[in-house]
Amino acid sequence: MDRDKLEFWGGAALLVLAGVTLFAPLILAARYTLVLLVVGVLGLAAGAVLVGLSRRGRAV
Repeated sequence: MDRDKLEFWGGAALLVLAGVTLFAPLILAARYTLVLLVVGVLGLAAGAVLVGLSRRGRAV
């Protein structure tokens, strides 16, 4: 698999997982709400960076 495709799909999967983690405390009444929110926001940022840098040109 090409590195660009791997970064793109890895970033997309990270965005989905982080989105689920971000909204999980609202649905499940999880115990560690603050930790899950922090992990969700950091995951969204990392996924956005991976998707944004998946092409070889300038990022933005």
